[in-house]
Amino acid sequence: MACKNAIIKSKGRLNLAINFLINNSNNINIKKNSLKEFFIICRRNKKKNKAVVILIATETDFVTKNDMFKKLANIILDVALFGKKKKDILKYKILNKLPLFQIVNYFSNHIFNEYIELKQIVFIEAPFINFYLHHSYNKAACVGFSNYIPNLEQISKNLAIQLVCHTSGQKVTKFLLYKNLKIVTSKVLTK
Repeated sequence: MACKNAIIKSKGRLNLAINFLINNSNNINIKKNSLKEFFIICRRNKKKNKAVVILIATETDFVTKNDMFKKLANIILDVALFGKKKKDILKYKILNKLPLFQIVNYFSNHIFNEYIELKQIVFIEAPFINFYLHHSYNKAACVGFSNYIPNLEQISKNLAIQLVCHTSGQKVTKFLLYKNLKIVTSKVLTK
């Protein structure tokens, strides 16, 4: 019955009917089961004291290789740097016209023809922040410092790289963090 109603509401256009079913279904499993790929995007502000890390879920990895997806990711990051909560970001209007969630839905339904979702948004604030995003876009580390020390830009970048490389599937412990910080600072300070 739901399929028949979707076809009627979409006036026989199958792509719209499928999107209608996905977006308006009470059965959330349709969405959850279709989201199999995860893509991480990060950005910090110019003052280097605030960063945002966003986990985007997609049905396939093909959509993430699309130039339009990269443009959408940049729009999302630009908006996210101004917010503090996920719901505020999704309601933020671009050029005083459309809220971000409608833009994401438009790209999802009309450009990618694939469901995408902003699964998680993490905001980090500290006097100094740096991050490393793995080239596969499925791992990232963001580090914050309360005090500025010499070579902090390089130390923080190396620490984030070490965390990404040494923590595949592990929980980051204080010991692992201390060990990586010691390795990184000894390398940077000796150069």
